[in-house]
Amino acid sequence: MKKYFIYSLILLLTVSCELTDAIDQDPPDNLVPGNVIKNEEDAQALLNGVYGQIVSYTTAHYYMYSETIPSAMIGTMSSAGGGSANSEFAENDLSIDNSNVNSFWKIIYSVVDAANNSIALTAELPASEISETTRNEIIGEAHFLRAMGTFDLLRYFGQFYDASSSLGIILRTEPVNFISRDKARNTVAESYSQILSDLDFAIANAPDFNVNYRASKVAALALKARVLLYKGDYAEAASIADQVINSGSRNLEGTFEDTFDKGLSSSEIILQTYRDENSDSDQNNRKRFYLGRAGTTWFANLMNEDPRQAFTYSGTTVLKVNNSTTYRPTYFIRLAEMYLIKSEALARSGATLEESKAPLDVIRMRAGLEMSAAESLPELMDDIFEEYIKELAFENGSDWFAAIRFDKAMELKSTITSVNQYILPIPLTEIEGNQLLGPGDQNPGYNF
Repeated sequence: MKKYFIYSLILLLTVSCELTDAIDQDPPDNLVPGNVIKNEEDAQALLNGVYGQIVSYTTAHYYMYSETIPSAMIGTMSSAGGGSANSEFAENDLSIDNSNVNSFWKIIYSVVDAANNSIALTAELPASEISETTRNEIIGEAHFLRAMGTFDLLRYFGQFYDASSSLGIILRTEPVNFISRDKARNTVAESYSQILSDLDFAIANAPDFNVNYRASKVAALALKARVLLYKGDYAEAASIADQVINSGSRNLEGTFEDTFDKGLSSSEIILQTYRDENSDSDQNNRKRFYLGRAGTTWFANLMNEDPRQAFTYSGTTVLKVNNSTTYRPTYFIRLAEMYLIKSEALARSGATLEESKAPLDVIRMRAGLEMSAAESLPELMDDIFEEYIKELAFENGSDWFAAIRFDKAMELKSTITSVNQYILPIPLTEIEGNQLLGPGDQNPGYNF
């Protein structure tokens, strides 16, 4: 085994211990060249390390930034935390050397690199050391996690809203080393193609749904529906969302609050972070410190008198994703989003108002609202947008990206005046450290 794997794997396996303990598997020891992973147990522990990168509190808080950064940018949260670097998100005025942008970029690419190591090293194990079923499932999960990270990179750092744009992201599909470190940006179309290819592999090979803190075939289908929606393939997005809804793997909880009060036992969550009493300590869950204040302007006005408000925030304090009774998990995908994706995609693909309203009304009525009274497509689109905000606020950027898709961002926030502000700057450290990038590869609107 090549030596350049070793140092990244030691870190990867170290941060995976929390999740590894939760599913009663120990990380492999005796890490020396030629002996990084030797058997099926080692391969499983290596995969656990990918999840460990997502939940780690030491390597830039992927789980937390996926809530605070987008919510601060659209104003459902009043800030992404203290300090000048965080205030730039609330002001929609990002500098190219913003430390949290740099951290967010690095941790997502760390997840991608960890998934690439899992794929490469598990594929190399001899058949005598791993069953083909387990090998395929591990590699399938890793493909899902690579797709999730790659899609987050695209929607935060690439012009995801323009499939013809040259400004995609740097695609990484093999472990990073001194040879593969320097890479140019790919196009948006190439980025979407890689993401969907990984998801199709996961749909075919990942395990069936078992627990809501691991990737699965249904999670891959759900993420594919979201990706297709962002890409603009609306008819297919509606069809895939419908498959998830009717898969039988997940079911809506009877009430909105039950979804979050039940934690790991919720029947609605498709993918969330693993959290328990041990992993919710002050040092293991940074949301204890940084997730505080809900927005107080347009968001509060929209939530006024909505039954979900009391379970979403109290006064100005965020509750839903900072719920101490369920140890503050991060919600990446849940079934309610599939109903909203189906409704939006149907409306955008020419379905009738009645067809498009039907999935929306399932979520509205579960929340205690009346069915949509929309009598035109614009009215229906407004209803769908408002449901994204009220149902999915603070969840994995749902509020921010809905505002972009529905062309509401500039209307809702006066500090957003250009589409250039829809994405973050490529970190200065990446442009300076990657020989195949230069100042001209920076996203528009971000100057040196």
